[in-house]
Amino acid sequence: MSTIIKSTLKLTLRNKGFWFFLIITPLLSVLILNINQENNLAYYSKDDAPHISELSSTDDKVAYYRGGGEYVIKVYDVCQSELSEYLLNKLAENDMFKVCRVRAEDLTKEEADICVEKDGINDRMGAAIYLDESFNQKAINNEDNALTIYILSDDEREKLLIYEVGQCMGRIKAAATMVGTTTLDADTTMDADASMGEKENIMEALKDMDATLPKEEVYKPKDESDNGLTAHQISQKTLMGYAFAFMTLGFVFCGIIVAHTAIKEQKDMVLTRIKLSGIGSYEYFAAKLIVSIIVSMMLTAILGICSFLVDTDAMGMNRLKFIGMIFLLGIIFCSISLLLGSLMGNVMSANVAAFTLWSLSSMLAGLYFPLDYTTKAIKTLSYIMPQKWFVDGTEMILTDDNKAFFMLLCVTVAYLVIIISLGSVGIKFKSSEE
Repeated sequence: MSTIIKSTLKLTLRNKGFWFFLIITPLLSVLILNINQENNLAYYSKDDAPHISELSSTDDKVAYYRGGGEYVIKVYDVCQSELSEYLLNKLAENDMFKVCRVRAEDLTKEEADICVEKDGINDRMGAAIYLDESFNQKAINNEDNALTIYILSDDEREKLLIYEVGQCMGRIKAAATMVGTTTLDADTTMDADASMGEKENIMEALKDMDATLPKEEVYKPKDESDNGLTAHQISQKTLMGYAFAFMTLGFVFCGIIVAHTAIKEQKDMVLTRIKLSGIGSYEYFAAKLIVSIIVSMMLTAILGICSFLVDTDAMGMNRLKFIGMIFLLGIIFCSISLLLGSLMGNVMSANVAAFTLWSLSSMLAGLYFPLDYTTKAIKTLSYIMPQKWFVDGTEMILTDDNKAFFMLLCVTVAYLVIIISLGSVGIKFKSSEE
């Protein structure tokens, strides 16, 4: 067996592609951890607090904000006043709505009509709202054209939107009446003298009115998958997922390069001569598996050296835990690649299978985007992917759960048992066919 291990290692080290993946993938994994993307990864978080999502331009799509099934409202806010802010915040407080606001200075009504017509075709939203620069004046004077609502879907929640807007406009008019402001010119500020001593302006009157409204308490069932990560920890977990994706690429193709030696030995009848020497299929596959583990150690060692370029705060864990997780992940994927290559018996097919394995497993494990709102079948399928368990292990480590490494060890052993069983039986079956 030692002779097989030595010869396989020599052949693997002579491969230029092996050295490419050995050096490049650990370096890319470390570089991705150095990227400061905390704000841009906000969509990974589960933020239940009502808020207005800000858009940078009128061309920004709002279809990406439909993750929770909310009724998405795109707002073209030209006024940008306290009253328009009040209106939009009250809409955002309704869990059925998702308010996306673009601060569209100098956007005319005609231009807004064109934008809405284009969005109605190229974007997905429930409705759009246009607030022009005279919104304050028209709202306080209770004019009918204070704002424009565009209904862009057949969703029944449009009636609720119209009702909520009407309620807010009614409160604004009532607040203006309470402070003694019955008319307001476009250039007038909202600091009019109040007729009641405790109220100084319309906004304070609105706050007092809202304080008298019944308070609702929403009880939601506990999400067992939510470990209460902070925004910074969510960023760490997401970047760690990207690092797993790059390292998986290296492990998969390094494992396939080891499998190339087994494919070549099968075609050149070397495997037959090895068996004549008394070594069985189990011992042969075990020798190749040991080489895969050595390759995993080499990749992990390079990653360990490169990891000193990253501060431990970016990883969210100490260096030894990070390296240990990568090593266990490497054992699994190098072994799976070896299994695929040995069973296929063709170099090109093995390479295609390796790339398919890497891309599909990374996507289904949720390394690129969250799977919170996918179907139950997809979520179940994701637990077959090894990376999913390591992402969950990362989350456990970030929350100081000491059971993380025991879980990962059990997962690694489980995969190895399946791989060794299938590999030994597969090689024996292929040999008997030949």
